[in-house]
Amino acid sequence: MKMAARELTPTEVAEGERNISDKELTATEIQALVRNMDHSKKKWRHLRQEEFMEKMKTENEFLFFNFPSLWQMHAEDRLDSTFFEMLALKRKIEKGELTDEQASTLVGQRLFQRFAPTAVQTTSAGPPPMSYAEYYKKYGGE
Repeated sequence: MKMAARELTPTEVAEGERNISDKELTATEIQALVRNMDHSKKKWRHLRQEEFMEKMKTENEFLFFNFPSLWQMHAEDRLDSTFFEMLALKRKIEKGELTDEQASTLVGQRLFQRFAPTAVQTTSAGPPPMSYAEYYKKYGGE
C-alpha cells in the first residue's frame, strides 16, 4: 500500500517531540537507522499492513520522526540506489571533499539525466537505479 508523500501531522509531532532531534546525523548514522528498519521489516513482515506499519513506527521512532520521508519510502520498499548515492555525497561533504554547493550541483545533474526527456539530453542517462535490496546484495551497503 503506497502512501502519498507527507509531512508529520501536528499530532505526530506532539507525540514524537521527545524523539525529534536537531542533531545532524552522519551518513553512517543515517544508514544504521535504515539498516535497523531492515531488521524490523523482516521481523514483522507477516503482519497485516496496518499492524506492520505501526510496528515499523514503534521500533523506528527516531527515523519516523526525524526523517519521515525516508522512513515512508523504506516502509513502502521505494528506496533504491539513489539513497546510497546521497549517502556517498554526504560522506564526501563530511570529509571536506565536496562543498554543499558542489553536491547540490551533482544532484541536480543526476536528476536531470534521470528525468529530463531524452531528446533534450546530450548524454546517456545510464541504467535505472538499483533497488535497495539489489544494492545491498551487490555492495553490502557501503
